Formats: sequence, C-alpha cells, structure tokens
Amino acid sequence: MSKRIQVMINPASGQPDTILNKLNVVFREVGVKWDVSITQKSGDAARLTREAVADGVDVVAAYGGDGTVMEVAHGVMGGNVPMAILPGGTANLMSVELGIPKDLSGAAQIACDNDSIIRKVDMGQVGERYFMLRVGMGFAGEKVKLADREMKDRYGIMAYTIAGLKALKTTQKAYYQLTIDGEQIETEGLSCLIDNAGNIGIAGMAPAKKISVSDGLLDVILIRDAGFSSFVATAASMTDRKPDPSHFQYWQGREISIVTDPPLDIQGDGEMWGKTPILAKVIPGILPILTRKA
Repeated sequence: MSKRIQVMINPASGQPDTILNKLNVVFREVGVKWDVSITQKSGDAARLTREAVADGVDVVAAYGGDGTVMEVAHGVMGGNVPMAILPGGTANLMSVELGIPKDLSGAAQIACDNDSIIRKVDMGQVGERYFMLRVGMGFAGEKVKLADREMKDRYGIMAYTIAGLKALKTTQKAYYQLTIDGEQIETEGLSCLIDNAGNIGIAGMAPAKKISVSDGLLDVILIRDAGFSSFVATAASMTDRKPDPSHFQYWQGREISIVTDPPLDIQGDGEMWGKTPILAKVIPGILPILTRKA
C-alpha cells in the first residue's frame, strides 16, 4: 500500500507558486499518495491535522514557519502518526535542530523515505500552551514583541537582529526568583530562557552544549547583563569552556517556576504569552518527527 501524506501549507510562507510542483516531483517518483490542505487563519493547521490523522494518513507534513510547525505538532503529539517538516518560514529553528534541509525537495524526501526515522521529541508545557523551542522573558521577550509581522515580511530573518538591537536599548534588569525541581534560586538578570531546543538558527550552534530536544529536560539560561562580559560568557557556553557564572547562569530541570519583579512579557515559540509568573514543565518524547536516518 502506498504511503499517504497530507501536507499543511501556510500560503503566507515562502513562495507558494513553486511548492506543489516540487512536492509532486519528489512524491510521484516514489508513488506516494498525497493531498494538500491550505491554512487561512490561526488554528487551521492543528484542526486539519487532527482530521487527517483521524482519516488514516501515514504522515502529516507542515510547510511554513515555526508557527505552522507548532500547530501541526499539536495535532500529532501523543499519537503514532509522525509529522514531517518542510521549511518555508522566516526561521524554521526546529528543522535546523533536527538536521532537516532548508531545500524543499530534500525535506520532502525525508517525508516519504521509508528509511527515515521517527525521533521522539520533548515538548514544554505552560498551562494549556505547549512549546517546541523555548519561552523567554526580559530581553528575549522584548525582542520577539518588537519583531512584528510587518518587520518580518520586510526583513526576513534579519528582523530578529533589528528587533534585538532595539530591545537592548530599552530592556532593564529584573529580579528573578526561580524554582527548578524544588531548588530555589534568586538572582538578577537581563533575560531568561527556558529552552527545549538549543538551536538559534545556525546549525551546530546552541547557547549551551547540553541542550537536547530528546533528553526529558528543560534548560534554563539567564543572561546577567548586556555588557561585553555577558556576551563572552554566552559565547563560551557554546564551546567546551566553562562560562563565568557572574555573567551567565545555566540549569536543567523538569519543572521550572519563575517569578519576576517587575512582571515581564513572555514569548513562547515566537508568540506573546502574557506576563510572568510562569510555570513550565517538560513532556518527554510526546512529539514524533521524521528525520534522516542516522
């Protein structure tokens, strides 16, 4: 029996006039049966994914940015039908994390190749919301808040750099009270991240070497200030050198509570999620994603 693939396409991502032709070339060669669902508004991809899974498809593929990928993830998490990622948006951080090529044809080959493997990926949960990549506050929240749709449409991935430079001028230090698996920590900082994935958009680079999407842990990173020393400490954490804890702090845990003074804006996978306090926990191996054979 031929493999059935349902492709969720966000027409606001990439260049839709070339998508179908490229997919048809790859899928036709291996005899895949495939169909397309076009999303029109937020929530469509998650709903259509659940419908496709109920209809018995073998794979649900997401074409779009991290937002589209996250919605499809909502539709397949906890089940046996894997998702495939077809990068088409501004950042596509999860695809970089998993070694999925930016090239659409190469990504489509992973979706239909019988030798592809299913990687069980962790997700983070905050209340009723889930995240694949990270939640951030302080500078990390301000940067995403400033990188609105107009800026991303105009500058692409550079929108985050531009927004980051603006956020550095306005973000102030805050007092953080963290509880990580029961251990309490009090500190000050400019920014705090709760990471599930380590990727920052560049293959092989992560703010801490230990970060993995499949280790059953969340990673907490706190940047103390915007000075050169904090930059050096963060850069050191990407290598085998031990960073200076007076500028960069790092922990791992399964449940993380953060209270700040003053309350800070929170971003989750590129969407604004209100303000602190926040309680996040990891859900190990809940998300099946197709990746290349190791």
